[in-house]
This record gives sequence, C-alpha cells and structure tokens, in this order.
Amino acid sequence: MMNTNRHARPVAEWPALDRGLWHAACETGGPLDEAGAAAGWAMATRRSREANYGRWLTFLDQRGLLDRNAGPAERVTPTTVRLYIDALRPTLAPLSLWTTLDQLAAILPALVPDTDWRWLRRVAGRLKRGATNRRPIAPRIRNAADLYQRAVTVLDQIEAAPEARPFGHATAFRDALMIALTVSRPMRRRTLAGLRVGQHLQPTSNGFVIRLEPEDLKCGGPMSFPLPASLVPHMTRYIAHHRPRLLQGHTHDALWITREGQPMTINGVSSRFERATPTVLGERINPHLLRHCAATSIALDDPQGARLTAALLGHSTLRTSERYYTMAQGLEASRRYQATLTDHINRLRRAARRGERP
Repeated sequence: MMNTNRHARPVAEWPALDRGLWHAACETGGPLDEAGAAAGWAMATRRSREANYGRWLTFLDQRGLLDRNAGPAERVTPTTVRLYIDALRPTLAPLSLWTTLDQLAAILPALVPDTDWRWLRRVAGRLKRGATNRRPIAPRIRNAADLYQRAVTVLDQIEAAPEARPFGHATAFRDALMIALTVSRPMRRRTLAGLRVGQHLQPTSNGFVIRLEPEDLKCGGPMSFPLPASLVPHMTRYIAHHRPRLLQGHTHDALWITREGQPMTINGVSSRFERATPTVLGERINPHLLRHCAATSIALDDPQGARLTAALLGHSTLRTSERYYTMAQGLEASRRYQATLTDHINRLRRAARRGERP
C-alpha cells in the first residue's frame, strides 16, 4: 500500500488557478467590490482550511492526479474523493477522517461558489456518523487543579536537579512548563504553538500577561489574561536560561523552541504532549483533553461559571460551555453514588465481622 504524504503544500506551490481563486476568496472587498467568501473567516480557520487543501493537493500530486490546467471542481470528484478516503482511512482515526473531508467541503464553496458541493457535505456527514469508535470523554476527565499541581511540582523537581544533560534538562523543563500553562490557561494547540515572546507573552510589573488577537483565536477576540503567579518564576527562568540554550544561536521570537532551535509546530506540540504527559501528569493526556478537564473542573467548582468557561476556553457561545456543566453534574452524581455504595459495602462488611445480620 502506498504511504500517504500528509505534507500541506503551501499556497505559493498551488497550481496558478487554485492560488488565484484562493486569493480572491480572501479579498476583504471595498465600497464597490464584494468581499470574498473566505474574508469573514477567523484567521485560524482560514489557515486550517488552507493547510487541509494543501494536503489534498499533495495527495493528488503523489497519485499522479494533479492536473495543473484543471480547476478544483474538475479534480474533486466522487472517484478522487473515494481514493482519498481509502488512502487516509488506515492512518487517521474516524473523527480525524471526517474532519479532513469536512474541511475540504468547507473551502471548496469559497473557491468555486457556482458548483453544488452538497454531495461532498453528505460524504462528510456519513463519515461523521460512522465515527463510532470515538472514546467517551467523561471517564477520562481529571481535576484540573490536581493536574496543575503535578506539573508545577515536576517543574520544581527539574529545577532542583543537577543539569547533567543540559539539553535534556532544558527540554524537560520546557515540556512541563508548556503542560502547566495549558492546564491553567487551556488554549487550543494552534494558539499555544503560535505564542511569541513580546507579542503574545508580555512582561508586567508583577509577572506576565498573555495577549491574543482575533487572528490568534478561533472565535475572534481579542483576549488577555495573566500568567498564574505560581508559574511566573518558572516562566522567568525559562525565558532567561532554558530558551536561549534551546535556541543555539538562532534568533526568533517563538516561545516554544525545538532541540534544533526552531519554533515548535502544532504537530510538534502534540508530539511533546504525547511523550511528556505520562511523566509530568502521570498519564497520557493530549491538549484537547486538557481543555475538557479545565472546562469540566470550572463547571464542577463553580456551577455558575459557564461564562467564565466560555471566556477562558475561547468559546464563541455559551452553548459549548454549558455542555461541560451538564457533564460536570453527571460526574458529581456518579462520584456521590460511588461514595454511597462504598459506604454501604463497608457497613455490611463490619456487620459481617461482628456476626450481625445486615
């Protein structure tokens, strides 16, 4: 079976026709000109769909199907889409496969608005309904305060340990700090990976503040929030000591740095969470699940906190945040039931030891 290259072809390498259609779709327009179909999309949404379309073009090129003289509507056919799904199915989870086709179905009306793309929407819809192996979220929810305390404890331990392996020391500190920040301020992966020193992370008289602009957020903005006080000394240490070591002489403003001195990518952030959370948090937890943990913990500790959840997580409406309140109620009810059941079992055991009838 041929491996599927998931490289996102940049816009500069798209066929000229596709590139021109995309630029036109992103035009903001003016008093005499209509805005393009993608002009109103959040910058994060635009980047995501652009990258997804770039991966589609890479697939076509790899299979010898990229006719540069043809337009998008001539290439996106039931036959080529079926080939794409068959190629991706062995490597993507069902929900990721649905997302990939859903993103393709979202960008095409912006590129070729005169074509009826409802058939592709129906394909994406069937993939979504077929994503039956999605693991339930509720059993994996952990208390965010406990997770945060674990991460801070690991930061303290790393800092107290001798630097026998300087690079390993710096990367371990970076990972624990990145995880602690995500627990306390649960940003999306794209936002986390895109943080820049001086632009997003800004020093204040008593710590740091993170300032995000509309293009940094999925739901718009702007938004700003302080770094937790308990993370301030660790961030200060990272900026002054560990980050310069990782940079190795490179000059740029990315907050999170790879061992090669380059800015971490979105996939790089995911990879580090995959490797580091078992050590830092005691189990493997991805950034998206940490957002669920934070939202549910807020709702559990503060049932009136739906608006706080919406602000912290960047939800555009309260509907998403209120789902976490419902989940929190269910978790609390199950915990109370388990406590009652355990208490009842213990009383039966004590009665049996005393020879009493229950």
